[in-house]
Amino acid sequence: MIMRKKLFKILIPFTIFFFSLELGLMILNALNIIKLEEPIYSFDNSRRFWAENDPDFGVWHSANYSFRHKKECFDVKYLTNSIGARDKERQISASGSRFAVIGDSFAEGWGVEDQDRFSNLLEGRTGIEFMNFAVGGAGLTQEYLIYKKKVMPFEHDAVLWALFPINDIVDDDIEFHAKYSHNRYRAYWVGEYPDYHIEHGLDSVQQSHFYFEKPNNIKSFLKNFTYTYNMLRAFKYVYQRTQVPEFDLSDSPGYFQINDEQWDRTKYSIEKMKEAMGDKKLYIVTIPGDHSYKIYKDHRYEVPLRDSLTKWSAKLGFQYYDLLSEADRMDSTEWKSLYFDCDAHWNTIGHKWAADKIDSVFNISR
Repeated sequence: MIMRKKLFKILIPFTIFFFSLELGLMILNALNIIKLEEPIYSFDNSRRFWAENDPDFGVWHSANYSFRHKKECFDVKYLTNSIGARDKERQISASGSRFAVIGDSFAEGWGVEDQDRFSNLLEGRTGIEFMNFAVGGAGLTQEYLIYKKKVMPFEHDAVLWALFPINDIVDDDIEFHAKYSHNRYRAYWVGEYPDYHIEHGLDSVQQSHFYFEKPNNIKSFLKNFTYTYNMLRAFKYVYQRTQVPEFDLSDSPGYFQINDEQWDRTKYSIEKMKEAMGDKKLYIVTIPGDHSYKIYKDHRYEVPLRDSLTKWSAKLGFQYYDLLSEADRMDSTEWKSLYFDCDAHWNTIGHKWAADKIDSVFNISR
């Protein structure tokens, strides 16, 4: 009886404190005074969606998995098919023309419903299948390996490769890995052009911080139902960021500046892709970030990567377009409208804009 009273004396103040903290964090988050991942108040998301679970290239999804992605400006559910792609179920054989789409989070459709992605919009307007194999967190080497391991079994006659140079180039750099992503398993080209071989950031995929772990029901519950747990996760993330050198994306490494080693790996990935594709058509589009508009204007419309890819497309025989070129005809307000307010990815307007431009430039509908 005495022990029960002591327990109540501890539990009651703790419960009051916890609910007061939850309410306070909820209000602060709603007022945009702090930025925390919001609880989804459901039992979804029992494990990672972007998990490093493939021994060949690293990041991929679980098969037949449902994941709810919630931020202050979007709340969407992602579904994967039987091979772990965020796409509807596809047949191995094709009944007509068919594209395979590869890329990172932009091409995967971060923050938008499937039907609002540019690949789905292109499929709807053209009647041509656009199989989506894109996955957030992948760089050029990994995207090439995804093509070889995941895409090639499916009949197709064209590939649309969506490159996001702001991080795709550095994500492909094992020297960058050693400083900024040493807990990742990613595959990298190592060596000197054209004598590269594949190495991984870790000895095994199981060592990755993002390995597809068994569900932890307690952590999942706290993450899905409390601001407090998400605040502690945010503190942990900030602390971890202080343990590595600061990486500045303000001048878009890889887009407006690219060194010889980075360009050699980029062109080699494209060479290997062309080799694997045989006589299939390759279309490459480069995707600008939300802050690229001002940098583009400040650089007086000079984009070294664009110039290099344009020359390389003529040499290797693929079609290329840089969506940043569209900034020539847009003001800053129009440009900003393509991106989420709370996130640096395209919103539904941005995906429709991209589908329009890709279709028009590459004449896909004709």
